[in-house]
Amino acid sequence: MSIHVIRSGIFQVNSLVVEFGQKKCFVVDPAACKLSQDQNKILDYLKKNKLDCQGILLTHCHFDHVTGINEIKSAFPNAKIAIHEAEFQDFQNPPGKMGEACIRFFGLLELIDLVAQQAPAELALKEGDDYFGWKVIHTPGHTPGSICLYNKEENSLISGDTLFAYGGYGRTDMEGGNEKEILASLDRIKKEIPAGTKVYPGHEDFAFSL
Repeated sequence: MSIHVIRSGIFQVNSLVVEFGQKKCFVVDPAACKLSQDQNKILDYLKKNKLDCQGILLTHCHFDHVTGINEIKSAFPNAKIAIHEAEFQDFQNPPGKMGEACIRFFGLLELIDLVAQQAPAELALKEGDDYFGWKVIHTPGHTPGSICLYNKEENSLISGDTLFAYGGYGRTDMEGGNEKEILASLDRIKKEIPAGTKVYPGHEDFAFSL
């Protein structure tokens, strides 16, 4: 199994291509889009490496993590778009109430139409689900449905915007954010995920160790 980080999108998200054998993979938080002039960045990597995308995983539904869904979905129509059940309904009609509030928070109104064009969520995930060999961990706080993915065998954690390097974490001052909840989520990660685990965050450093 391997993870390739592709920094893309208007907020430079760490979009991830996670391979899990026989040239199969899933994509986490596809952010590449026309506005950032990198709409083919992820897809070109998949094609170059002859990878078959089996799924599109959203760690949460904020606009900067979802703008590249359609490019991947169009090339791999059987790859279901997965998100935690707490945000599944909100992303049935992107950007959803919370997603639109986030866009307006940053004053990026042109993104409302772009996100509205993205395909909706198709698979609702819950705590403890197995996603292509990765365990779903519900870590609310940045948003109600924020998740991390943990693979014990690979000693790796995909943290989205829940946890950044140097003790940083996703902001909680937007619609759906909750400081108390994210601190509880971070405390849970500290207790449950072993020291030395390699972490792949949604922004900034490509990877770091707990």
